[in-house]
Amino acid sequence: MALIISLLLIDFALTTALSWLNLAYLKRRAAAPLPPEWAALLDTSRFPQMVAYREAHTWLAQGARITDLAVTVGILLSGLLPALARWAAALPAARVVQGLAVLAVLGAISYLAGLPWGLLSDFGVERKFGFSTITWKTWLSDQAKSLLLALVLGVPLAGVLLFLIERMGETWWLPAWGFVTLFQLLVAYIAPVVILPLFNKFEPLQDEALREDIFALARKAGFPLGGVFQIDASLRSTHSNAYFTGFGKNRRIALFDTLLEQLSPSQILAVLAHEIGHWKKRHVLKGMVGGILLSGLGLAVVAWVLARPWLYTVVGLEDLYRAMGPVGPVAAVGLYLFGVVASPLGLLLSPIANGISRRREYEADAYSLELYDHPTALEEGLIRLTEKNLSNLFPHPLAVIFYYSHPPLLRRVEAIRRRVAAQMGEGR
Repeated sequence: MALIISLLLIDFALTTALSWLNLAYLKRRAAAPLPPEWAALLDTSRFPQMVAYREAHTWLAQGARITDLAVTVGILLSGLLPALARWAAALPAARVVQGLAVLAVLGAISYLAGLPWGLLSDFGVERKFGFSTITWKTWLSDQAKSLLLALVLGVPLAGVLLFLIERMGETWWLPAWGFVTLFQLLVAYIAPVVILPLFNKFEPLQDEALREDIFALARKAGFPLGGVFQIDASLRSTHSNAYFTGFGKNRRIALFDTLLEQLSPSQILAVLAHEIGHWKKRHVLKGMVGGILLSGLGLAVVAWVLARPWLYTVVGLEDLYRAMGPVGPVAAVGLYLFGVVASPLGLLLSPIANGISRRREYEADAYSLELYDHPTALEEGLIRLTEKNLSNLFPHPLAVIFYYSHPPLLRRVEAIRRRVAAQMGEGR
């Protein structure tokens, strides 16, 4: 237990230090004179608002971290876990259902603990800075749909895992790995046509000229595109984005209506060429394969940990473990404990994943410049998106290492300009 609490405290201290270090670095850089080439490129009048927005979110994140740490430590030290497991074990139900009951209660506690901070973000910080447009009706509808999805998708997934743990012994992770992989692929396939439309209205892109240009760009790259849609993101926020989703005949591009208002057609095409670059460079496939391999490794580690008696001794469940083994409510507690430990360990491993992701972003930018013959459109689009969203232009290098899956904007623009200069040199 001392080791688990120590990991949680290390995670809390590291994330807190990085968060405030990042803010202090932003304040210092935003107040300093910019080099002439950047001063002409960036709207410095928005810097005070960018700093204030980041500071407000830093305080918000700090409150959420303190709450999460307090709730987790409280659960671990209060005796709630053994009490919850014994309560569930006494239910007149199958072991799998008992385990689901434990996970449901713990999930509800986590949801309620995070709820106030989500509200403060949506109806406080985001609204104060002119981003949030969500109404209470939409917010309540989103919450209801999210909880329903958690039941429809989460219960079968957790139920199958608990069933395999009970029936397969320590080798349960092998069939679980196959099931989780198929489950993820199924969700990715049906998400564009079943899940995402629950939250946003998808309609064919109304700008016919832009739609034709997007299809022409996809054909030039050999990208199999199923459709181009715009979604009513402004129903919730003025933040802008675009994304590819699905695969096979369900592969589609979704453009936020806010993005269509904020970027020019050439800038939108350059951003989409970047996204196509991820597909062309096989980043999507590599990410999927890597995720499958990591999930297999993770499940194997979980299986080994769940079979260790000391895991249950830590929380006072050794008697229940001896009576029924690592199944049902006992296994559910084990899964929860593993999740508690996995979070700080994930932060320590994040520099590797983020480093790979940032390298792939540079590669996708380079491909965008090859595919779409408009050398300034990509950097113009990226700058405009960053400024409109009040994103941090000057993140601390350590924060980039631990948190940033995308390169900071200024580094990204420098790389784009070097690439453009190289292409112009080759052209001559």
